[in-house]
Amino acid sequence: MPIVKLLGDMLDKYAAKYSGDNVKTVLTAVKTLMDSKYEASIAVIYDVVERARGVLDAEGVPSILWGVYLSFAQKLAKRTFSLKTAALQKEASALKAEWVTAHGADPDILDKIINVIIGTIPPY
Repeated sequence: MPIVKLLGDMLDKYAAKYSGDNVKTVLTAVKTLMDSKYEASIAVIYDVVERARGVLDAEGVPSILWGVYLSFAQKLAKRTFSLKTAALQKEASALKAEWVTAHGADPDILDKIINVIIGTIPPY
């Protein structure tokens, strides 16, 4: 899931940055907020990569080829942040066609990665 800026988060950051005595050390004032947002956003990327790695490991894909499939998984995950249902399935289908044509990826493995990330394989 994408990290959404909430009003409470923005107010906490503003209060930490401009409390009067620490205006010169803005970065240190917001470090805890910055770290928590980073940890929340990196968890999504880690989860997607681990799911794709599970598929690649189960399929016996050589590790030298994993980069192609992991980049596909990350691009697909990026689409899931803003798209849902039919639009997401069309994007997944287009990404799959791109990766098969341009990068020489195996379509069956891509289908399995799509399945573990969005939960369904779109019709082609």
